[in-house]
Amino acid sequence: MNHIRTALAAAMLAFGTAAVASAQQTTATRPRAEHQHQRGGHRGAGMHARKALFEGMTLSSAEKANLKAVRTKYASQMKARRQQEKPQFDAIRAARQRGDTAAAKQLREQMRTQSAAQRAQMKKLFQQEQNDLRAALTPANQTKFDANVAKMKQRVAERAQKFGARRGAKAGVDRP
Repeated sequence: MNHIRTALAAAMLAFGTAAVASAQQTTATRPRAEHQHQRGGHRGAGMHARKALFEGMTLSSAEKANLKAVRTKYASQMKARRQQEKPQFDAIRAARQRGDTAAAKQLREQMRTQSAAQRAQMKKLFQQEQNDLRAALTPANQTKFDANVAKMKQRVAERAQKFGARRGAKAGVDRP
């Protein structure tokens, strides 16, 4: 009987020690960009897209400085655009939090119809930034940049096709 108690006490001690040791270990934190992307923010997605543009490149310090200057040039314009749309997004969020999904849907539709010109303007701004980023690179890296842009466009087209197929299925529309 004593042997069983001793064995049981030793097992409980080992289990307790393992639990305490695992609780004291530090957990790895996710990088900021990954956290924002999983949070669903556009900023995280944008940061991921920028990173994808420079995939497979080794940038010199001069190129890095040029790229930083380009990003700084466009940062204020991008911030102004976000601030301009913030009240609309806040109204949609407030409606969702109240549980008023009909109002949230109506606000999204209003925003979608009102912002066609704004989207075109934003697309033009992104294209200008992309052209300036490309110009800041060496010719060898420009070739890689162009290939990365082509890959991104292909992924966007594939996702748009997939989204369109799902959207049509929801609406009861047959898609080829």
